[in-house]
Parts: sequence; structure tokens; C-alpha cells
Amino acid sequence: MSSGALPAVYPVWDRTVRWAHWYFPVAVGLMWLTGEQGWFDWHSWIGYSLLIATLTRLLWGLFGSYHARFANFLSSPATIASYLRGSWVSRAGHNPLGAWASLALLLSLAAQGVTGLFTSDDMSFEGPLAYWGGDSSFTMAEIHDVNWLVLQGLIVLHFLAIAYHQGIRREPLIKRMWVGYTVKDQGAAAPVSQWRAIVIVAVLGGLLFWVIAQAPEPPAYY
Repeated sequence: MSSGALPAVYPVWDRTVRWAHWYFPVAVGLMWLTGEQGWFDWHSWIGYSLLIATLTRLLWGLFGSYHARFANFLSSPATIASYLRGSWVSRAGHNPLGAWASLALLLSLAAQGVTGLFTSDDMSFEGPLAYWGGDSSFTMAEIHDVNWLVLQGLIVLHFLAIAYHQGIRREPLIKRMWVGYTVKDQGAAAPVSQWRAIVIVAVLGGLLFWVIAQAPEPPAYY
């Protein structure tokens, strides 16, 4: 940077991160509602969209903007220990615990979506790939149920952390994730084009529905 030049200002949370973040609670809530009410067609379609959104966010953690990349915000155990001792130097983006908690949520969401594709409870619901797995579809159903409990626990912890930072530490996390916020150059690169995320969504959506189209039909006796 030349002398006297203004530092670059880049968004911490780009549109892809924010759109995915706010879609997750809406989709998870609708998944719960449709599952409880037995609206399984809606449950499946919302599940597909949630899986695509989750996989997009995971890939965005590899190919997205600077602050969205896992390599730039996941911390070592030593850094987490420093944070817990109160000696961690604050920086833009996630804190060390929040970073790993966010990844755990994403992986749990992905597991819920993938197992749902193969799930069969032999009563009211069958995932589109249930007959690819044979008897393993019942195992997938068990994992789906157990992971739902794990996911609920992670969501509760997420809300408690937000309440702590928002209410006690007076950090405007909700506003930041809603509108995004910017910081002066901290070695970050300019955000990548959001078209990259649109391409990722299109490719994942096409791949998912191609795989579903290849799935075997239910047995004739069923």
C-alpha cells in the first residue's frame, strides 16, 4: 500500500454466507414441521434444498471469500485455550470456539440431509435412495433420528452463544449477519464473485437430481 493511500475495506460476511445462514433456521424449522405433520413430499423437497445449501456453504469454505474459508478461521487447540483464558486477540469473523461450532453445525446438517436420502422407516417415509442401500436404509433411519438430537443440541448451544455475545457482551452479531459488516484490510483478499456460489448451487442441484433419477424403484411386491 502506498503512503497516504486509504486501506481497502472488505466485507467479513459476503452474501453467500449470509443467505445460507438465514436459510438454515427457516429450512430446519420447516423440516421439523413437515416431519411432525406427515407432509413428506414437502419434507423431501425442503430437505433437498437444505442439503444443497449446506454443501454449498461447505464448498464455500474451500473456494469462497477470505473470511468464509475454513483455513482462515478454524483455530488450533492452543488458540482455543488462549481464547478461554481471555488472552486471545480479537479479530474479524468467528472466535475460536464459534468457528468450530459453526463447522459442527454444517456437518450435522449435511449428515441429516444425506441420511434422509437413504432413510426408510418401513411405515410412512422413504427417502428417494432408500432402495439403493438395502437393509442399511433402516440403519440410516436410526442415524437420521440420532443426528436430529445432536443437531437440536448444537442449535440450542448456538442460540445460547448468540444470547451471551449479543446480550451480555453487547456484540451486534445478529445485525452483522443480517447486513454484513466491513473491516479495513487485514491481509484479506477482495471477496470472490457470488456467481461462483450460483454455479456451485446449480451443479450440486443438478448432481443431486441426477443421482435421484438413477435410484432403483421400490420392489414390485412392496
